[in-house]
Amino acid sequence: MPLAVLALLLAAAQAPGGTAADAADRRRAEIGRELVRLGEQLRRQILAGDASALAARVPPDGLRCAGRLVPRARVARDLATPGSWLHDTLFGAPHAPRTGGAPPSSVAQLLRGSPDVAIAVSFVRDPRAAPVGRPCLEYRAKGVATPGPPLCFEQEGGKWWFTESLYPCG
Repeated sequence: MPLAVLALLLAAAQAPGGTAADAADRRRAEIGRELVRLGEQLRRQILAGDASALAARVPPDGLRCAGRLVPRARVARDLATPGSWLHDTLFGAPHAPRTGGAPPSSVAQLLRGSPDVAIAVSFVRDPRAAPVGRPCLEYRAKGVATPGPPLCFEQEGGKWWFTESLYPCG
C-alpha cells in the first residue's frame, strides 16, 4: 500500500543567521523530515505487529504519564498482550473487523484500510523541548486520524524515544 507523506511543518526559507525564531523554524523542519522517516519505519513495524520494535523506543526509565512513570517492562508487556488497551490501539483487537463507516479502532486498521495515509508532524509546547517544542506524529487519511493519542517523541543519544504519548494520561 503506498504511503502518501504529508508533513505539517513550519518550514523556514530564511537564510542562515536569522532570528532565534528562524532557527527554531529551521530545526522544526529538520525534525519534521526525521519524523516522517521514523513514521514510515513505525508504519512497517505496526503492520507487522512488531511489539518488540516499538518497545525498543520506550526510554529505559519508562514513559511519563500524568506525573508518574509507567515502567518500560509494563509498556513492553502491554504492547505484546492482545486485549490490553495499548496493544489493541496500535495493532488491533483480535477479531475486530472494521464495519462500514466506523472509524478505525487501531493504527494498524487505519494503515491497512485507507488507500492514502499521510504522516502529519506537529509540535507541542513543552518546556523540556523549548524553543522548538515536542514533536508528535499522527497518521491521517481522509476524515480519520490516529486512534488514541498522537505519537510524541524526544531525542536523546541520537535516537527518537516515545514520551508519555502512548497511554491516555490526561
